[in-house]
Parts: sequence; C-alpha cells; structure tokens
Amino acid sequence: MGLNVAAKQANEITVEQAVAEAEASAERLLSMARAINARQCQPDTWSCRRQWCADAGTYVYHSHIAVSGQDRERLHWLSNVFFHAASLHGQPWYPEFKGGKRQVLARPPVGQVVDHQLCWGRFDLGLPSPRYYRQLLSLLRPADDAAVIVARSVDHGPALPCKAKLAYTLSPNGEVLLWRDDQLHWHHICCTPGAGILNGSADRWLINALRWLRLDQSERRTYRREAEQLRDWLHAGQPSVSPAIPA
Repeated sequence: MGLNVAAKQANEITVEQAVAEAEASAERLLSMARAINARQCQPDTWSCRRQWCADAGTYVYHSHIAVSGQDRERLHWLSNVFFHAASLHGQPWYPEFKGGKRQVLARPPVGQVVDHQLCWGRFDLGLPSPRYYRQLLSLLRPADDAAVIVARSVDHGPALPCKAKLAYTLSPNGEVLLWRDDQLHWHHICCTPGAGILNGSADRWLINALRWLRLDQSERRTYRREAEQLRDWLHAGQPSVSPAIPA
C-alpha cells in the first residue's frame, strides 16, 4: 500500500474489454456513492474521501456534493451532459477542459447500459503541455433516481492530434448522479495513475509518493472547484451548455 505500483489494471484496455466491464464498473461506482449517501450530508457542501485501490495500484478520490433545489428531470439532463461532455465547447463546471472529440460506438443496449461512445478530452492541468484522456464512456440508468457514467481509458478512439500526450483513468472512475429529497447528489470518482510526467511505472511511483505524503493539495483543490462550480452553475437560473444537450 502507499507506494506499491504492482497494479493488476493496465493503463489502457481494449474497447471490447471496456464494454464488457461497463456494468460491473457501474455497480462498483454506484455502491461507493450509495455508501456516502447513507451518511448525513450537508447540502451544497463539498466533501472528498481518499482510499487505496489495490487493483489499480493507486488512490481513488471520491468527491461529493448534494446540490439543493433540483428536480428528478435535472438528473436525467445532467447525465446526458456528462455523457456528451467531450463534444461541448466548454464545461461550465471545469474550465480546464479545452475541447474534445467523440465517436459513436454502435452497440445494442445490454442490461442497464443505455449507450456507449468513444471520445477524448483535452485538459490544461497546469503542465507544459495539455493532457488527453482517451476513453470509452458508458451511460447507465439503474433506477429512475440514479445515473452512472463510467469512463475508462482505452487503446483507440477518435484520431488524436499529433504529439498528443496521454494520461489515463482506471477503474473505478466516473460520475454517479443520485436524486433524493430535491437534492441532486454528484459523485465524481477519480482513479488516475499519474499525469504523464514520467515514463511508465515511474509516473505512478511519483503520483503515489505525492499522495502518500499528503502533498495532494492541488489535486484536492481541483476536485473542490469542480464541485462548487457545478453547484453554482445549477443554482444560477436555467443552466445550459453549447451545443445544447436534450433531456
């Protein structure tokens, strides 16, 4: 634990593997979210929990906020926004997003899976060059008051720009939306093995060392800003994105 990088998960898996794992990954995310929701949560207040994930060989950050004054329809709309986030001109909750590209992945719905897509997003992480996350996104709606978006790094997708620098997301990673008592609970669960600063396992060693030493304040600030900006955006009248996303 702590600095161990003997992970079972590869940074990237095939698209077929990610499709096959989507339901189990969503169940894992949903279980984590419901465990937090079972506790007393202060409305409109961000919280973040960190835990070691042995099969990923790094830490998982679980950020949560319960946004007050939201109806059930807002949950379904926001799940569509998150699912199509790579095609937006900007993400109101995360200005570090600098554009992306999506690609339809034709797969018949199976079980609770509504849709899949391949995409990449470009992000300014404060490094000399932006980082690209190439992922399979899977949208699941396990109940009327719940939606899950699984995001897993895969080995191909829409064409990347020349010299794009990749960073990765492992499992569990994604968004969970739960609606209860006019509050929309957003769970942002993030499992990254580094930011592509060093090559190979050295990158994971670096990020694990920083996290183990509690030198992760910048990472935590990012999660807090995301949650608070999402809250403020949803509270500011009628939220919208460009291009518009239907409910």
